[in-house]
Parts: sequence; structure tokens; C-alpha cells
Amino acid sequence: CGPLQTALDLWKDNSFNYTSTDTADFVVTPTANV
Repeated sequence: CGPLQTALDLWKDNSFNYTSTDTADFVVTPTANV
């Protein structure tokens, strides 16, 4: 779960950089990859 946690941490930070409205999409994407 290490890489996933790192990706979630980075993506979470990026989601706010892009658009806070797409936060749900950013949360769903890593889950779908798993």
C-alpha cells in the first residue's frame, strides 16, 4: 500500500492545484487503478 499512499498524497495535492471541483474524480481514479 506504500506506492498507493504516496500517489494519493501527491494526487491529493495536485487535485487542489488543478481544480477542487475535480477532487471526487481524483479520488475515484486511483481507486479504479487498484
